[in-house]
Amino acid sequence: MMTVLGEIRPESLGFTMPHEHLLIDTYWLTDRVDDLLNDEQIAIDELLLFKKAGGDSIVELTNHGLKRNPEALKRISEKTGVNIIMGCGWYRGPYYPEEINYRSTDDLAREMIDDLTRGVGDTGIKAGIIGEIGVNLDFITPAEERVLRAAARANLHTGKAITLHAEYCSVGLDQLNILEEEGVYPEKVIVGHADSFLNLDYHEEIYRRGAYIQFDGIGRDHIYPDSMRLRSLLELLKKGYVEKILLSTDRCRRSDLRLYGGKGYDHLLVDFMPRLREAGVTQEEINIMTVENPKSILA
Repeated sequence: MMTVLGEIRPESLGFTMPHEHLLIDTYWLTDRVDDLLNDEQIAIDELLLFKKAGGDSIVELTNHGLKRNPEALKRISEKTGVNIIMGCGWYRGPYYPEEINYRSTDDLAREMIDDLTRGVGDTGIKAGIIGEIGVNLDFITPAEERVLRAAARANLHTGKAITLHAEYCSVGLDQLNILEEEGVYPEKVIVGHADSFLNLDYHEEIYRRGAYIQFDGIGRDHIYPDSMRLRSLLELLKKGYVEKILLSTDRCRRSDLRLYGGKGYDHLLVDFMPRLREAGVTQEEINIMTVENPKSILA
């Protein structure tokens, strides 16, 4: 299990949120200051709340287009004691650099493989997951397809999981199609933002294909209130899908943080977990979704 501080045993992962951002910059594209998280000390303070609530690890999916900072992530991990698994690759169409238009699929794959096996640039800090790899709308552009195929080839070379950005529609299945064409086992794929499209048929198809269903917008009321996420999650648990469900909060804006009046990285632990228990979800099921499933997909 690769973290920004090096290899750890899978058993050390503990309670894990598999889709988060500690330092991220989309301000350069959106021109909204809310979209800029660039203060290490604030990240440390907010992450310590997660640790105090019982959190152990997060997967930090800031990559190309989102201004990834491996050395800062290493410092944050050292100062908080929280395991941080770093992502790699290219985010989604509007965030791509011009070079995506002329680099080959294999060339893109080689860079991801280097990030996973040798480290990012000359930092020696290795990524531990491929992603988040995204599609901007409800269809896949040629450039996005090239990045997806590159991610698939990096997966085949390294065995590392792929985590997808697929919002508000069933485009995650289209992404799965491309990955499977390249030979990727769906069991190594996370379909992210599944709770931004609360459609049972969609979730069931992800499960049937063998990929992970990730509810990573918990606390993001501007998409859906948690009450609706909870109802959908209970339906999936009732069907016996617990071993393919992942939970996270996708903190990526200043307004998400406790400092600025948001729900913070600890929301899943201090607010949503009690609601799960009140609804009859067992501690064993919670442990599977938050400890065992992350361990399985990341190992």
